[in-house]
Amino acid sequence: MRQFSSRTRMHGYASRQPCRTSMWDATAQDLRVMADLTEQLGAPPVSPMMQYCGPRAHHLAQLARNAGDWGRLLRALACRYPRLPEGSHVASDGTELESNPERIVWETLRRLQPDDLDLCCHPLLEERRFLRSDFGICTPGDDTPLVYLEVMGMLGSDRECQTDVEEHSLKRLALKERWFSEPDRPLLRIIWLDMMAHPDWLAAICEEAFQAAYARITMRSRARR
Repeated sequence: MRQFSSRTRMHGYASRQPCRTSMWDATAQDLRVMADLTEQLGAPPVSPMMQYCGPRAHHLAQLARNAGDWGRLLRALACRYPRLPEGSHVASDGTELESNPERIVWETLRRLQPDDLDLCCHPLLEERRFLRSDFGICTPGDDTPLVYLEVMGMLGSDRECQTDVEEHSLKRLALKERWFSEPDRPLLRIIWLDMMAHPDWLAAICEEAFQAAYARITMRSRARR
């Protein structure tokens, strides 16, 4: 429970002025950090990412623990930087996604996508089996991805769970990892929350996934000879 001094409360009532910015409101530095991340990612960052953003986001990580504080931050960000991309599950190219973390990854993939490779959303790993991945990289006209990408929008790469929902998400991932570990399966790349918190790192992961797709194409071509 937040504690405020009686002096602060009395001062607020006596002056009849709006309350001063408290430790639970975003600072100008907070808004600059959020604006930089939003521009680099192409979408607003989600609150759990703040714990992975380093010292510059220390106060943001505190605000992220409370939905009300985070909501005020987003409203302040929209007022201060009205031209930033808005929070939505719909990407800038019109693609409808299932979560904000998916949108963050999709925006980066689309920005880096080569002309001779396609992206697909939520491809099945196997026909007649309801087990999907989040994204796939494939050749044009081919529905079977060369590389699959899984977006872990609730967990960092340390895989430490704090809620039942996070544990369920990790169990679901384990099923997919076992499927991909069998012989002659496509490649899987997992994108964790801490990777999304650093745009350069996220871009490197996505770029590596495209390069891995090219390597699979080369392997297939050599196998046909």
